[in-house]
Amino acid sequence: MKIRYKRDLNSNYMILTDENISEDTYKIRMITENRIYGFLPCVRQQYGDRTEYYYEITGRQSMELLYERRKLNFEQLRGLLKELLRVLDAAKEYLLGPEHFLLSPQSVYLDTHSEKLFLCYYPGHEKEIRESFLELSEYLLGKLDKSDAEGIAFGYELYQNALEPNFSLPEILHRHAEQEKEVPPPQPKAESLEPQMSVQEEVLEKTGSWKNFFRKKTRQPVTESYVAEADQLRSGSALFLREENPLLETAYLEKEKPDGLFLHSLNPEYPDFLIREDTFLLGKKKDSVDGCIPAPTISRIHARITCDGAVYYVEDLNSTNGTWADQVQLNPYELCPLRDGMGLAFAGAEYEVRL
Repeated sequence: MKIRYKRDLNSNYMILTDENISEDTYKIRMITENRIYGFLPCVRQQYGDRTEYYYEITGRQSMELLYERRKLNFEQLRGLLKELLRVLDAAKEYLLGPEHFLLSPQSVYLDTHSEKLFLCYYPGHEKEIRESFLELSEYLLGKLDKSDAEGIAFGYELYQNALEPNFSLPEILHRHAEQEKEVPPPQPKAESLEPQMSVQEEVLEKTGSWKNFFRKKTRQPVTESYVAEADQLRSGSALFLREENPLLETAYLEKEKPDGLFLHSLNPEYPDFLIREDTFLLGKKKDSVDGCIPAPTISRIHARITCDGAVYYVEDLNSTNGTWADQVQLNPYELCPLRDGMGLAFAGAEYEVRL
């Protein structure tokens, strides 16, 4: 299965291609000829032996992007479950099995205004709903606001239930979607000479697979820590271990990286941006981006600037009114390298790149 993105006039599409797709005429007719609740609208195109499915994502953002800078609370998590339940119920009405839903955070979309859930139903994909839901729930657990004890308790209870042998996703979602909030009475704090770690801090402090979060975290040996540190290096740096008295110390050589990128606004109403981070989001929703452009034509999460080694890139994030690099409109999620003096336009907000 291949995924690419395309902008066509005022619409954006996620395009799925699989030359080995099993042709199920009934499922294809259902998703292309009907507007089913919570399904991304789909159009099928045949090109010789190749079939492509165009899923319209205009005005929607992927879950991965929407929660890149945000955290989930109890109400948001329960709202997502209610929406997921409604979509599964709608699929059942059309006799569409849940094994064809793509539940990865990159493929799950939400409306930018109402945050209504939209799922991609792709006949060429087949995966047990249990496995897909477990992977999605692991992602959601990592996005929980650790200050929201109610949300954390709710999320972990949901995950535990999903691990049960007699797993039934509709039953679990029905039970949790209708669960009333129960605020536990405040417990008196026991005096202790040693500081105690809260439950949510202890749970979220665990690393590795979420499937291990019910085990106590053990301290890694020193050499394992260095291996983990080496795995986390994203810049391709060379890693050296040296022994000294007899402690191991880490030293690594970083690739030369520019001091930063400066976006100079050609409109005095909009701010300039000095970007030194490896990832920088631009848009008009303050709590979801790093740089806010207060223009009515800008999407809530409009574009992303990334740095890979010594090169900066701009990427349109499925914005409504588009992103231009030197007057060339970018397709959604298309990486475009930036050069000194290049002109960038985020909808109607124009900038000049200075490196």
